[in-house]
Amino acid sequence: MRVIQKLNITLILCFIFSLAKAETDILRLAITTTTENSGLISLLNPAFESESNIKINTITVGSGQALRLGKQGDVDVLLTHAPEDEKQFVRSGYGLKRHPVMHNEFILVGPAGNPAGINDTSSIFDAFNNIYTARSVFISRADDSGTHKKELSIWKENKQTPNGDWYVQAGMGMGSVLLLANEQDAYTLTDRGTYLAFKDKIDLEMYSQGAPTLDNPYHVIAVNPGRHPHINSELAEKYINFIVGDKAQKIIAEFKSNGEQLFYPETVTENTALEVNTIHVSRNFFLDATISSFNLIVNFDKPLFHVVWTSLKVSLIAVLIATLISIPLGVFVALNNFTGKTFLLTCLNTLMALPTVVVGLLLYGILNRQGLLGSMSLLYTSTAIVIGQCVLIIPVIWNLSIAAVNGADPRLAMTCTSLGANYLQRSIIYMSEVRFALIAAVVTGFGRAIGEVGIAMMLGGNIHGYTRTMTTAIALETSKGDFEFALALGFMLLFVAFIINSLLQQFQLKIK
Repeated sequence: MRVIQKLNITLILCFIFSLAKAETDILRLAITTTTENSGLISLLNPAFESESNIKINTITVGSGQALRLGKQGDVDVLLTHAPEDEKQFVRSGYGLKRHPVMHNEFILVGPAGNPAGINDTSSIFDAFNNIYTARSVFISRADDSGTHKKELSIWKENKQTPNGDWYVQAGMGMGSVLLLANEQDAYTLTDRGTYLAFKDKIDLEMYSQGAPTLDNPYHVIAVNPGRHPHINSELAEKYINFIVGDKAQKIIAEFKSNGEQLFYPETVTENTALEVNTIHVSRNFFLDATISSFNLIVNFDKPLFHVVWTSLKVSLIAVLIATLISIPLGVFVALNNFTGKTFLLTCLNTLMALPTVVVGLLLYGILNRQGLLGSMSLLYTSTAIVIGQCVLIIPVIWNLSIAAVNGADPRLAMTCTSLGANYLQRSIIYMSEVRFALIAAVVTGFGRAIGEVGIAMMLGGNIHGYTRTMTTAIALETSKGDFEFALALGFMLLFVAFIINSLLQQFQLKIK
């Protein structure tokens, strides 16, 4: 018996050690949304994993954020398309050298009606000038990605600073921006690969392409282990050798969408020498960011408080609508017995845990142009966020209202009967008796609404100055590396929650 026990223990220890070893063979790779949205990376990475028996943890962000992840030592290798920033990354000693992997091109796409009057022969600079002059709707990624950097360089070359309602700063990945541009009949700058991958889903047409200034090269860079000793440079080197090798280059060359090639492989390796500069790295990063975030709050930073106001506005409207619907329904269900009541309660309990992304996905299908309510043009508006939050929190307030009424003093029913109270009078008596619990239900719904991110991102589009809420702004600013602004929004979110709960407490004390 002891022999069997020892054998079992040995097998368990071997299994644990094998898992520990498996964990060490993980490569952390930061890629851009263009390589993800096009579908190319879903072919390249599995090929590498099967060949090398190495697991890849892929982080999909804009090029700017990918480079920041490299500077922080959070990834081992980068695949980006921001040449000037990549060169600075290597010159500063954060990366070893840049290896060209592939290229495609940036293209300007827009609605078939062509409201800016862009000719096929127009240069990209003339096309942007037409859009600027006509104030045609233009969707900017506004996420510090390689595409965003290229767009900004074109405006800069034109000596133009876009602003106003026509210039929409989305703060989303390339695929989401194309869908947004399609919904709003807008122009946007995209890479050809993502456009071709999304061509069947959108009605946008190409207007500017083929110019040398629109070249879009991708490079792979290993993070310098001299900066961050924990970097797995051995795995990074294996990945680089793979992606610039014949097998990966063939995959890139043969990768097509609708019969069109999305990327073109590179075979020449750029040997950029490492220049190791001594750069002081602050070890008080969080403390410094906290101080900066409080400065933004104390100085009433306008962009910060605009985001806060947008969050409060949409969430308060959603809570008001949900409350007017849910509390009467909750009282009705609690005070009456009817067929299907048990099933309804089961459904409500299930819906209380409904993931926000599921709500966003379902409503996206209804509100987009091809959906049931597509003609109302509600998608990517604050109204869409309100609708989504209502759907999310109605089950919460409804269910908690039922529980509140059911938890009332049992003698209350006898009192109502003896007084001959009708249904409306009974409802008012019960609501008065359990008012604290009902208010708590509303506050719970508000917390669920203002803290969600999936619905606001999917239905609102995270548009600057229009539908950007605290949660979506935190996600965007963190991805852009503006941790101070994101932290300030986090503090404001906590402050709002504290104020709401303080008011609830004071209200309860006054009534008592």
